[in-house]
Amino acid sequence: MKVSYLCMTGYDGPAPGIEIWPASPEFCKPAVAQGSYARYLEMVEAAEALGFDWVSVSEHHYAPYQMTPNPMIMASAIIQRTKNVRVALLGPLIPLNNPVRLAEEVAMLDALSGGRLEVLFLRGTPNEHKTYDTDASLTKQMTQEGIDLILKAWTSETPFAWEGQQYQFNTISIWPRITQQPHPPVFGSGNSEDSVVFAAQRRIGIAFSFAAPETVKGWVELYRAECAKAGWEPTPAHVIYRGIAYCAPTDEQAGADMVEFFGRMAEEQGKLQSATLGGPPVLELVAKPYFVGSPETLIEKFRVLHDIGVGVCDLPFVVGTPEQQRAALDLFGKRVLPTVQGWDSTRFPETVEAVAAA
Repeated sequence: MKVSYLCMTGYDGPAPGIEIWPASPEFCKPAVAQGSYARYLEMVEAAEALGFDWVSVSEHHYAPYQMTPNPMIMASAIIQRTKNVRVALLGPLIPLNNPVRLAEEVAMLDALSGGRLEVLFLRGTPNEHKTYDTDASLTKQMTQEGIDLILKAWTSETPFAWEGQQYQFNTISIWPRITQQPHPPVFGSGNSEDSVVFAAQRRIGIAFSFAAPETVKGWVELYRAECAKAGWEPTPAHVIYRGIAYCAPTDEQAGADMVEFFGRMAEEQGKLQSATLGGPPVLELVAKPYFVGSPETLIEKFRVLHDIGVGVCDLPFVVGTPEQQRAALDLFGKRVLPTVQGWDSTRFPETVEAVAAA
């Protein structure tokens, strides 16, 4: 099983909470933002030294919880600070970007990294669509057509025109060519039946965030069935799961640290004011993260996901002070990571195969 460190690049100071969007820039102190970027790059270096398989970045706008409006820039910085770890773009939001530009930028990053990229293209949450006044009713079609366009742009050896429903381009001719042939591993959303079918038909992976294991189990089974219909067989490495992580010596300490952290956040945010258009939904699993506890407890939680066919887990270590986050990362890297990485991710466990065949 592979494990990814999500470089959240959150703002290390008092700021509006995730439910407030947009967050007013008046609360952003440039020196604090600069220091936050520096600290997260140090966490990236630590994650590589501990043996994490991936380091990932995401795209978010007008918010302090992830200061990465352009994940390509953050990925470029990560590439320069690391040597071997895979760098995962999880992910660029296609409806907010020109898909040809995305194809070019990912190709450039793939070359700069020596072919270390993984890519998840996403639609984005409803609040994100308001960033540039994108028509929300078109974002699903834009995302799916954009993925098709990008895959063709990476694999075509000659210039071509694109006449789609959402995008029209007279000429597409990507330089540099993508380093990984035919292209880097690509993933799509797995959070709806239509998205799962789309991914299976394109022979790309799927990704889930903060979903209950029993929900993920159902989507993995559907994905495998649809892949079979499309004439190919995925592996667990095609399935990503994201959940907030916090590792402490005991379950009791992990729970106490969580309560203190969220209580302190609520107190700080209560002192701030901001106009809101409504941020992303605050799911119960965000408030009660899945990967919280002692090393032994976390290993069992990973085992549940492994046994339903998840092959990659993407983990943001964002709970607590910067010192607590680093301590949690170090403890996880030493006590949990070696065990989890020892599990087979080349084939689905018998438990899943038996269910799928029933």
